[in-house]
Amino acid sequence: MRKNTKKVDIIIVAVILLIIAAVVLAVMFKPEEKTQTVNAPVGSAAQVNYTDYNGKKIGILTGSSFEPITFEKFPNSEYLYYNSYPDLDTALSQGHIDCFIGDMPTLRNIHKEMPEIGYLSEPIATDDYYFLFSKNDPRTAQICGQFNEFVGKLRDNGTLKTMDDIWFGSDESKKIIDESGITGENGSVKIVTCSSMPPFSYVKDGKISGFCIDLSVRFCREYGYSYTIEDADVTPLLAGITSGKYDFSASPASMTEERKQSMLYSDSFYSAGTGLAVRASDISSDTSGGAVEDRPFSYYADNKKIGVITGGLYEVMIRERYPNADLYQYNNQADLGAALDAGLIDCFTVPRSTAEDFKKQYDGFTYLNEVFTQIPYGFAFEKSADKEYLRDRMNEFLKKIQSDGTYDEIVSVWFGDDEDKKIVDDTGLTGENGSLKMVTTATMQPFSYIKNGKNVGLEIDLVTRFCREYGYSLSIDSAEFASLIPGITSGMYNIAAGNIMITAERAESVNFSDVYYTADAVAVVRSETETEEAAPGFFDSIAQSFEKNFIREDRWKMIIDGIGTTCLITVMSTLFGTILAFLICMFRRTGSSLANAISNIYVKLLQGTPMVVLLMILYYVVFGKAGLDAVWVAIIGFSLNVGAYVSEIMRSGIESIDGGQREAALALGYSGNQAFFRFIFPQAAVRFLPVYK
Repeated sequence: MRKNTKKVDIIIVAVILLIIAAVVLAVMFKPEEKTQTVNAPVGSAAQVNYTDYNGKKIGILTGSSFEPITFEKFPNSEYLYYNSYPDLDTALSQGHIDCFIGDMPTLRNIHKEMPEIGYLSEPIATDDYYFLFSKNDPRTAQICGQFNEFVGKLRDNGTLKTMDDIWFGSDESKKIIDESGITGENGSVKIVTCSSMPPFSYVKDGKISGFCIDLSVRFCREYGYSYTIEDADVTPLLAGITSGKYDFSASPASMTEERKQSMLYSDSFYSAGTGLAVRASDISSDTSGGAVEDRPFSYYADNKKIGVITGGLYEVMIRERYPNADLYQYNNQADLGAALDAGLIDCFTVPRSTAEDFKKQYDGFTYLNEVFTQIPYGFAFEKSADKEYLRDRMNEFLKKIQSDGTYDEIVSVWFGDDEDKKIVDDTGLTGENGSLKMVTTATMQPFSYIKNGKNVGLEIDLVTRFCREYGYSLSIDSAEFASLIPGITSGMYNIAAGNIMITAERAESVNFSDVYYTADAVAVVRSETETEEAAPGFFDSIAQSFEKNFIREDRWKMIIDGIGTTCLITVMSTLFGTILAFLICMFRRTGSSLANAISNIYVKLLQGTPMVVLLMILYYVVFGKAGLDAVWVAIIGFSLNVGAYVSEIMRSGIESIDGGQREAALALGYSGNQAFFRFIFPQAAVRFLPVYK
């Protein structure tokens, strides 16, 4: 018996080693991933008269030229000094100050990142910006002269205007500083900047970037300098230039008579207005009355319940901007609409076009005029070298239809009112170049939704046309939003859509196409006019709910289909799970301590793992690239779970049979297996079947 046990242990160990080797090889040969640059969302501005703030608490950037303007425009105010824009932002948002002065481009960027901070659209003054150079040093005077010559050249040939469009625009993919060609043949220069002044100078991807930095690098390449850049607040920056510690500053500096005495000014490289930053809630419509549509988003963020989609970027944005907001998670937009309609939440954020659809679908819905953010949407592809051609082909296709006017026609159909035109033509999908699997959310009208039992919408139409153009066939699966990115990263699908916002974090996991639609995100709220009407009775509300959830768009067919799928999974997993449980019992009967240990680990692991987690691992990790149908993955998952529990039920029944039964059978000449199947197992089955049922 001991000799047989050793053989079993050797076989088990060999199988385990083979599995480990396969996993190691799979990890070693994983394709190298590349990072993709993406577009960032953009904010909006607000308006009010600056004279209303005279006599209030005004923040001043220490050492800046905004101090004399503040004294001039707000003579009766209390002045508080701060070292940087982030400090001013925090003080304003927390109510320590009522406003502060800054240059308009920087205020626009602050509002973009912190919508709770607004600014006056009318500038208080206009100003020119300069680079500062160390004075009384022939070398820095020469560098200043070269810089003036360089800026004049860029202004004449239009390069300065191009840089302005890039750094003050919304396309983040273009905001890249080319550091090539820096020779240092004419020496090195020391540059200082204040990185809290976007878009002139700020930190991006761990490096100092911005308009002023780009201009400095271009200058150094033109005149053969190498460079070093240090970051400092305004006060040490000015002190460093005055003392000669740095050769010049790469930050927007205004000209003052005091500074001219100790520093050398370049020619002006940029002209901009000086504006007033204030709290957005102070300059928005009355939050306690007036039109609902004119309320600011902060009214709902500070006082109400906000619905968000699990795994969506709106949740992240709202938590960052309004950390005290009360958020409730839902799986899709349909659930958000139902929750708002039932009064479980007070608002949720979606693209404006989707908000229009909600307004049509629900009589009591409207949306705020304030744009929460702008969202660049892209198609997601697997991030692997051998799949990049799909992303490239999609970009090529998007450029083609945008240039010939086809894209505008498609958008007008799906965002229009003529329902008869909202049809996806899926003819001509030859499949000569293979088949693509697409995953999307089917609740994102008008981008992707179910109509007459079929997937339709702007995204479905674009992908279908793409497949016809490049000779692919197409299959489409629907999933919750949180499953879209995992479905791509696991290789389960070739392309994902469903209002997927392009972000740098997501671009680390998937390859994004070019932006196919940029949407204004707005908050959907109850119009509050429905309170004027009589509330429907109990039976009327049930009838309305039944029509909305079962009858509309033939949704009863989807429910019937779901019931059939549930029954199939139940029957198959019960059958396979029972067989697996019996095999585990037989595995334990080998007498091997290793087999018994493996069985115990399996049972404890499966019993302690939630089914949702197990199904996610199987679907996206284990069978991610196998293309196995989701129903069969579910059957496997539930079979493993049933096998773990039923094996323990069987084991308890078998161990309850007295050992003398087996000894008596052996004494009568029966073999060990015969004794088990003829005497032990039948008696054990009588005991464990009631529990099994």
